[in-house]
Amino acid sequence: MAALQVINFDLQISDNRGAHHTDSYLNGGLIVRRGNPFNMSLVFNRQVTAQDRMQFTARLVTSDTGNSLLENTFSDSSSPQTNSWGAQRGASGSDSMKMTFFTPSNAVIGRYALQVQTNGGITKIGEFILLFNTWNSGDTVYLADQSEREEYVLSEFGLIYMGEPASPIPVPWNYGQFQDNILNIALALMDSTLTYRRNPSEDVRRRNDPLYLCRTLSAIVNSRDDNGVVMGNWSGEYSEGTSPSSWTGSTQILRKWYQEHQPVKYGQCWVFAGVLCTVSRALGLPCRVITNYSSAHDSNSNLSVESYYSVSGDPIDKGGDSIWNFHCWNESWFQRNDLGTTYSGWQIWDSTPQEMSDGIFQLGPASQRAVKEGDVDKSYDTRFVYSEVNADVNVLIEHNDGKVTKANTYTASVGLLICTKAVGRNSLNNITQDYKYGEGTAQEREVNNKALRLTNVAPGFIPLSAAGSSAIAPSSEPEVSGEINIKGTPIVGDDINAILTLKNLTSESKNITANLNATAIVYNRLVRRPVLSNSVVIQLGPNEEQTVTLQILYSHYEKALTTDNMIYVSSVCQVEGWGELFVEATVILQNPPLYIKALGPAVVGHPLPVEVTFTNPLSVPVTDCVLTAEGSGLTQEMLVKNIGVLEPKKETVVGLDLTPFVPGTKQLLVNLTCERFHDVKGFIDINVEKSS
Repeated sequence: MAALQVINFDLQISDNRGAHHTDSYLNGGLIVRRGNPFNMSLVFNRQVTAQDRMQFTARLVTSDTGNSLLENTFSDSSSPQTNSWGAQRGASGSDSMKMTFFTPSNAVIGRYALQVQTNGGITKIGEFILLFNTWNSGDTVYLADQSEREEYVLSEFGLIYMGEPASPIPVPWNYGQFQDNILNIALALMDSTLTYRRNPSEDVRRRNDPLYLCRTLSAIVNSRDDNGVVMGNWSGEYSEGTSPSSWTGSTQILRKWYQEHQPVKYGQCWVFAGVLCTVSRALGLPCRVITNYSSAHDSNSNLSVESYYSVSGDPIDKGGDSIWNFHCWNESWFQRNDLGTTYSGWQIWDSTPQEMSDGIFQLGPASQRAVKEGDVDKSYDTRFVYSEVNADVNVLIEHNDGKVTKANTYTASVGLLICTKAVGRNSLNNITQDYKYGEGTAQEREVNNKALRLTNVAPGFIPLSAAGSSAIAPSSEPEVSGEINIKGTPIVGDDINAILTLKNLTSESKNITANLNATAIVYNRLVRRPVLSNSVVIQLGPNEEQTVTLQILYSHYEKALTTDNMIYVSSVCQVEGWGELFVEATVILQNPPLYIKALGPAVVGHPLPVEVTFTNPLSVPVTDCVLTAEGSGLTQEMLVKNIGVLEPKKETVVGLDLTPFVPGTKQLLVNLTCERFHDVKGFIDINVEKSS
């Protein structure tokens, strides 16, 4: 009898991809999820008998060299071992045979080359990409809820929340994990990490573990240590690249990095989080983007933040702690086998380069449950995340003679709102209660004291940057209360009225010097451009309340405004005979609205005109206007239109021509940027029908 040889094969790509929920990938080839079987058919040079034996080898192939660093060899069997590499053969007696292949639910993810050896030789029978499997209960990333699988693995569209906790601003983001070549780029990213470069074999062996991949990917998505994907920039000056607020999705960023082998300029926290979410979902790892409002950056790991101000109300940068208006990071869902089931579930990881962890800029994964319970000794970087959402804030006033006095201590001003996009809806999901117990409750203070004990910090400890100085605190009972409120909801171009309200809490008259200061800021408050300052003397009678209005004209802030549209207003109120009271507020100027309308039905392969309308509310022309648009399944590349000048008080209509290429509900994301309006965004849902 002739030696048995494979002369043809069929990977049954369409059927396998449908069964493995990978049919949305525009990458060609076979893409399957670990732990679930997939089928092939093999054609031989003769009939296959029961005595014929076949041995298969699945070799993991890296994208940098094409070399194999991991091999899995297994023989055909009528009953393969459970949860292992295996092949089950169909009926003999024909020159073609159905083969069912099995992979373990903890297999290393990546690209595999598959070959078969018979007594007639070795034949390569194609490649397949193996992903995490949130549909398989044996996989550490298993999610039981189908709607959550659809949102956190299959959805290419998201909302990332910015603004302020009182009025969160949902910003649309195109993850685009299924778009052309994005999966290949995600695989290439794994082969670009420092851990891979240092020890390729060890790195590849550990790619079965989502915990390990979270840690390494959080490092490679920023550029600080390894020529990674995105270069961070919070300077307010972005002329050498793209302003972080101009991006509308991850695909352009990932493709640019892949093509140029250089970090893409520029990103800020939501860009890092958006790109990381794209890579995660492409690899099958459930992922979402989280926004934490009033996010603490605790540089000295003492679970408190020290904020310094001059007596005139100017913030003083000590190069250490800070409070960001908001900060975005990622969460992925998986079991924590290293910590135990108590800490399984959502895991926090972050690619924004803030502080080093194990010598490089990476963060996480930290268990969300560990953060809530104050278990800051649990790996990885749980203490830093705990501070981000729970740190106490000490406001310290530095006087002209160098003396430092303590104004306020806030125990509930950090982590004011923690949120993400809701499952299956374009709305906000408030998950603050998943990170912390209610502010001011006994349980919250108990957890905080536990965290302090684990950190070896005494409650109430206040370190000072000025060596040898000590903070002089006012009397424990406040004598004056205050707040700053903003009148109305101003848009760019409006004048701003910031109203300082002070109330005497005693039965004696009080003389107060209120030093008010307004600065244009980047959202992390590390860039401040002076706008206006003023000082007023107020005399409050017993239990009297007074207001002072600081009017900030458009002419005051128009040249100082950053792309974040934020004005920070603060006041140091010197209360005679008592001490200092500090109050603050942030004004987020709204952009004028952008209206998008599809002019007709959307059908795969058919042109679809879209109309974008914008009205310039200013009394002056606005120049250098550029409109961009993108949408997974709607545009192959980003559409760019230079529209020049927007005339004052006039409406401008811009037409776009799309040709949808994927059916289903898709989102078109539009961004308008110009000289005076930074990155006006909008999106619409478009239901694309199959072509008849």
